[in-house]
Amino acid sequence: MDSLKIYDIYSALFLTALSGVTCLLAYRLGLGSIHNPGAGLIPLGVAALLGVMSIGLLLRGLLKSTVGSQQEGVFQGVAWRGVVLTLCGLLGYGAVFNRLGFRLSTFFLMLLLVGGVGRQTWWSTLAVSFFTVVFAYLIFVVWLRCPFPVGPLGI
Repeated sequence: MDSLKIYDIYSALFLTALSGVTCLLAYRLGLGSIHNPGAGLIPLGVAALLGVMSIGLLLRGLLKSTVGSQQEGVFQGVAWRGVVLTLCGLLGYGAVFNRLGFRLSTFFLMLLLVGGVGRQTWWSTLAVSFFTVVFAYLIFVVWLRCPFPVGPLGI
């Protein structure tokens, strides 16, 4: 059996078990309703999504053909520049979120992810960043009424 295939199977089994335990614990917290969510509603949704994806990984690991597979390192071919930029961007986002506010920090994060990691043109980077902030603002602040910090100048 291919070593990469067996790693997929092992990780899928672990993630499926983790998902099941998390779903149980989230259910015990109380789900509430959509209009009045309990403490366990979002963890249950995230754990269920993890469970579905890990079952897909398990099926892929079990059904994947080993014909023509090659032995390569687990991290061979990883674009480390993108990984480091994404990690630094997310850490920076958390660090400046309260000072710059939701809109500015999200805009700068999207600039980094789309322009720096995705290497898109500056016009598309600006457009995607702007519309991401607009849609996130409409969903979280207007529709769901989440109280996010407002940055300098009320932005």
